[in-house]
Amino acid sequence: MKQTQRHDAIIELVKKQGYVSTEELVEHFSVSPQTIRRDLNDLAEQNMILRHHGGAALPSSSVNTPWHDRKATQTEEKERIARKVAAQIPNGSTLFIDIGTTPEAVAHALLGHSNLRIVTNNLNVANTLMAKEDFRIILAGGELRSRDGGIIGEATQDFIAQFRLDFGILGISGIDSDGSLLEFDYHEVRTKRGDYRKFAPRDAGGGSL
Repeated sequence: MKQTQRHDAIIELVKKQGYVSTEELVEHFSVSPQTIRRDLNDLAEQNMILRHHGGAALPSSSVNTPWHDRKATQTEEKERIARKVAAQIPNGSTLFIDIGTTPEAVAHALLGHSNLRIVTNNLNVANTLMAKEDFRIILAGGELRSRDGGIIGEATQDFIAQFRLDFGILGISGIDSDGSLLEFDYHEVRTKRGDYRKFAPRDAGGGSL
């Protein structure tokens, strides 16, 4: 494959996935890590991608709405989604609850449950659920994002990956016309992709999560 063809293919992968790692690209194209790094550097210089340590993400001028604003919008819809999701989770389950105001609404809807084991990278979720003495709350390590209480980074991904989960409550920023799930922060893209492989999807809600 010519370099220009590989560049085009890399851009398509980044658009499709939101984030792609160097290791994935090396395996996909059967080339050396050095070749992929040169490709990513070339594309970053052309502003076709955003270069990150260990991979690349799609450049975007979009900025996520502040957490306090998202928390106060579409509250009835979020509560309705939360009740439907919570109704599908039996007592005694092990689940992951993600960053986002809709996952936080689900956490609140779970307060009537018993004996849940909850892994989360969301401080707001932990604060909501800590009052339940029969819940076991496991908080992921990593970098704290002060604007919304999210915990992100490679340490977060590695920590979550060690658990066997029955359910996962994932927040997303939107859904593209082709059905792709969209997110603003590439750290979250990597975490969600890893989490998504650990359980089957059960429910979804629209809007800003």
